[in-house]
Amino acid sequence: MTIDYFTESEKYRPKRIETLLVGESPPPSGKSYFYVPKPMSNSRPIRSDTSLPATIFYHYFLKRPETEAEYVDLLLRLKENGIFLIDICDDPVRVRGNKGVIKKNLDRIIEEIPRLRNKMASRKISVAENDIIFLLARRNYLKYIREEFPTAKYFRWIDFRLSPEPLNKN
Repeated sequence: MTIDYFTESEKYRPKRIETLLVGESPPPSGKSYFYVPKPMSNSRPIRSDTSLPATIFYHYFLKRPETEAEYVDLLLRLKENGIFLIDICDDPVRVRGNKGVIKKNLDRIIEEIPRLRNKMASRKISVAENDIIFLLARRNYLKYIREEFPTAKYFRWIDFRLSPEPLNKN
């Protein structure tokens, strides 16, 4: 079954977006997605849990959901707090493995960066640039993001995960 990334994300879209998180792309497997709830394991130390859900949930809630219901609850809490995630690239992109494939796929992400404002406008996402946080799985394209979004914030996943800012609401 193919995931409809747009539809899944819209289920948890806040009425007013206060903080826009921007990732690279949906996972390359096409079988999972941040907005598709699933139980997570807490057996690994948070430092070594490199998943995007662990990164976001730990940053805001100091926890990882152990059940699907808890995952949904945390997504709803993000929504209530005006936090929303989109990706630079709408399609899954593999950026590990064969060097030729990696270069081609990184180039694709770089090509999408200047189109991100138009994508946001087409989705009616209006947020101040300084309220945009790019979550970087890698730094290969940071200079291109800085050119297009000079006042946005940029964090490597591990830095975001290990610098928690728990939400006061709920």
